[in-house]
Amino acid sequence: MPVRLAQPSEDSVGPFNRLSASQVNAYRSCPRLWFYEKVRRLKMPQIPVLFIGRAVEEVVCRMLMESPALLVAKASHDTLSAIPLDDNGVPSRTSTDPWPAERLLALPSNMCPSTIDELREWAIERIKVHLPVALESMKLEWLKNERKAGEWDTVDPDYCLEMCINGLEFHLEEVQRCIDMNGGPNLKAWRRGNRDEWPAPDARRYTLANNHPLAQEGAITLLEAWELSRPWFVDPNAGKFAMNAVHPEHWFQGEYDLVYRWDGRIKIVDLKASLGRGDRSGNYVDQLQMYAMLWWVTHGKEQEVDILEIWYLGANKIKTIPCPNVSQMAEMESELQEMWNQLRATTPGLDECPPEPAPVRGFKEGGIAIEPPDEVRCDRCDWSQICPGGDGDDDLPLGGSIQLPGMSTTFDLTPIGELNPRMTLIGEVFTVMGMKEGRRPQVIISQGEKFAKIQFLVDSHQDGTPSWPDSLSKGDRVKLDNVVPTANWKGEIELKVDPHACVVHASSDDVGSDLMEFRARWNVTGKLVYRFEKRGVGRNGKEWHRKGLMLMDASGAMKVEGWANDWGPQYDLAEIGDIVVVANIGIDAWAVEVRGNIGRHSKIHITQRVERN
Repeated sequence: MPVRLAQPSEDSVGPFNRLSASQVNAYRSCPRLWFYEKVRRLKMPQIPVLFIGRAVEEVVCRMLMESPALLVAKASHDTLSAIPLDDNGVPSRTSTDPWPAERLLALPSNMCPSTIDELREWAIERIKVHLPVALESMKLEWLKNERKAGEWDTVDPDYCLEMCINGLEFHLEEVQRCIDMNGGPNLKAWRRGNRDEWPAPDARRYTLANNHPLAQEGAITLLEAWELSRPWFVDPNAGKFAMNAVHPEHWFQGEYDLVYRWDGRIKIVDLKASLGRGDRSGNYVDQLQMYAMLWWVTHGKEQEVDILEIWYLGANKIKTIPCPNVSQMAEMESELQEMWNQLRATTPGLDECPPEPAPVRGFKEGGIAIEPPDEVRCDRCDWSQICPGGDGDDDLPLGGSIQLPGMSTTFDLTPIGELNPRMTLIGEVFTVMGMKEGRRPQVIISQGEKFAKIQFLVDSHQDGTPSWPDSLSKGDRVKLDNVVPTANWKGEIELKVDPHACVVHASSDDVGSDLMEFRARWNVTGKLVYRFEKRGVGRNGKEWHRKGLMLMDASGAMKVEGWANDWGPQYDLAEIGDIVVVANIGIDAWAVEVRGNIGRHSKIHITQRVERN
């Protein structure tokens, strides 16, 4: 069972507060690194290679999902894409819509591969169909990312193709082994149409009413071996992070890349679009062993993983990782739960996460351990300019008041950690549209003579309940719980509903704030962590340009952004480590992240320069 979804009725942790292997490895690398990225939510530069790995994994999975018995080599990339999904982005168990593979008839035998070499040729052609689409999708995502760094021109499509083919070759070894074992212990059950609770994605529904449509008789065929040996992986069409394995107590989660099960053994594979050199290869070992523990725990501590492998697609090498035994997994679970209590049950402060980096580890191609390099982790850390482990310090501002040059008024500065972007309101539905149209409704509420538009950004609360009631009518009294009020460019109030907010019918006892208690403008100060810019073309064909910065004070961190023309010259003069004030800004939020919005009447001023050599 490679997926174990969170149970909302039992989940007191929530999706944003679980521990993961990447968090564990970050904390072990350096507690301060973890604090900056997981508590202060600083975003490291996004270089193309980070997106290439995702593209390669997607292409490998889409190729594995397809069947040479159903698709010709040149079939469209989206032939199997219309997977019915539920509201959480998981392939639906209840949809009555036909699944993509059910719409296809089996190809005549003379159009199907009959040898491993022909199967390889078919799969390579499928890779060539999917790779340009995946790379273009990742390029667009990279271009939109405010922290993008490097140049996309450094991406080599031929190298990406080579890595995908290397992944195919590793899988073909499984196919050949499946043939050699005549399908292994599960051939008869597969032919009868039996499927795992979470079957390997093949664009068919979870259960089959009859025999498998591609089942044959006698010795296993090549096409059957392709189907039977297919590993489980996250359906490429599913929502992001929709198919995690969540610890029964909800404090840890992970997402497996490939899980092979056809021969009666459990093999978890981690796909890496890299050569396997450098310190990160040590993290991959720890990650896989944590996944072995997670599998054991989510199977009632009765089923263990048999094989752990890292497929270094850039090096064309497989690294086998020792599987932890029961005693080691029990100890690991205990240690990780203690870490969750330390890091997530309560949020540690800056002083509890000192800059104490672990030694840099050495690995050569294929993830083979070698002597560690003569270097210090801080020297290549993204946060060395603000961290006392590098060239920075922990001398951070905390609110106060200030009179800016050329201004007669004094600005009261609110500590970032004390900014409260949310309100709970009681109002009356003034207008409602779209309730029965299968989309997010358009609702305006009133409080006396005051009106506000509700903007639903999500369909459900983080606890799994709907973001709005099943029925809403004009005149209904509603409670808008924890919504984020903002003012648009017209000065109109909008109430945003994100995963931490919801709209419900109000009871007679419910009370809330007045719309006029909404505070539209705030002033903050902080150390400049980084700047960013975003550009694009609007629907009207005109180019747009936004700028922003990340500020950190002693109580928190926040992103502030706005149109480029609204920033003024001080934005371009500010450098990392400077203390700046941004005044007269609006605030917004998404989940636990508070954000600031610069407007034409906002001010930015550098109040303290960092000392530079």
